Amino acid sequence: MRKQHHRFLLLLLALIIVWSQAASAIGAAGPEQQEPMTVVVCVLDGCPDHSLDYLPEITYLRRLCLDANSQHKTIEAVFPSSTAAGHAAIFTGTYPDKNGITGKEYLGDDGEPVRFNTPDTTEVPTLFHIARSAGYGTAMISAKANVCRRLSGATDFAIWPGSVPDWVIESVGEPPDESTQYDNYAGWHIELDQWVLRTVEAYLKYNDGPALVGINLGSPDTCGHRFGPVPAAETTDALCAISEGLEELVATLEATRPGRWSLIITADHGMTRVDTGIAARDIVGDITDKDVPMTLDGGALYVWADDEDRGKIADALRQTEGVAEVIDINDKARRAELHIEHPRTPPLIAISERGYMFIEALLFMDYTLGSHGTLLDTDIEIPLIVVGPKADAVNLENVNSITDIRSIVEMLFDI
Repeated sequence: MRKQHHRFLLLLLALIIVWSQAASAIGAAGPEQQEPMTVVVCVLDGCPDHSLDYLPEITYLRRLCLDANSQHKTIEAVFPSSTAAGHAAIFTGTYPDKNGITGKEYLGDDGEPVRFNTPDTTEVPTLFHIARSAGYGTAMISAKANVCRRLSGATDFAIWPGSVPDWVIESVGEPPDESTQYDNYAGWHIELDQWVLRTVEAYLKYNDGPALVGINLGSPDTCGHRFGPVPAAETTDALCAISEGLEELVATLEATRPGRWSLIITADHGMTRVDTGIAARDIVGDITDKDVPMTLDGGALYVWADDEDRGKIADALRQTEGVAEVIDINDKARRAELHIEHPRTPPLIAISERGYMFIEALLFMDYTLGSHGTLLDTDIEIPLIVVGPKADAVNLENVNSITDIRSIVEMLFDI
């Protein structure tokens, strides 16, 4: 009897030990362990933060700015406040002097300006590289081809209107016919962004695993250039349509990975109303007969002038109405302040005043009411909105620049 009692006590003790170990393991993997997340980074191309204030109160984007379950903050774009530099800053977490995307173009080996349109021009790893190395799916889906090409180096899918997988066509259909865009310019670009958002939803249903998804929505930029920034009716319509599409996207995120998703909404740059053009080539042509390479990027002018002509061109630009600042190659402190000191940065940069932009020919101003590229608040100040079940866990106190978005993504992924 005593032996049986002794065996019973030993068995009971063993069960207690096993139970205790199991409970400890469960506790260790409990609230502290985060299930793999899907993070979507949505870039509203050319959307200044203040434009959200003009939207009707019922629109999703406007509601998000006031919703206690999301976070909204005004942050700053990089200089130049343009598409290529902005997207590079968002998806690498670095400034142009580190990632090498210094503007719209750089000077090629043949002495001619070349677009940044291949992934090898980005000199640091992107968030897609980091997500892929952690075992996450990766996709970049864009209304603009060059945005997608630049960021395609570590994506499972890089989708734009000119490169659409069969499964997208089967589930979403073809993108809108490009040949019809001039019949209804704003409507076509709005339709294109709606197609992009439907494609993102199709991807989320196609791949239900954790992923990093980048989105570029181009209609705020394209409509802003043609019709002017919000409150221009066409640009406002574009943001309202995007709002509706983003609300549907959030529903898809929750349906496909409940509680395991986050949506980060931001912009690559803002947009400023303009009414006066500066014909930069005419100014340079009055100085020299040489074919001086230059890039006109809205409110920023990049000039690859040689030592003989650079000073004279700089003086002429400084005396031109509408030019706010000229930065010479020797302005080391200013270049460092703007984070643009890089071999690809040209020796001469000019920045326009409010209401002005650099343009190929003045007649183009008949079709241009918005621009960007400068250091004006309307070009630099952009939104950051964090949405999702984990939004309240994101600390935005030290997030002040689009280069800080990388840290948010890494925190959400726990990598």
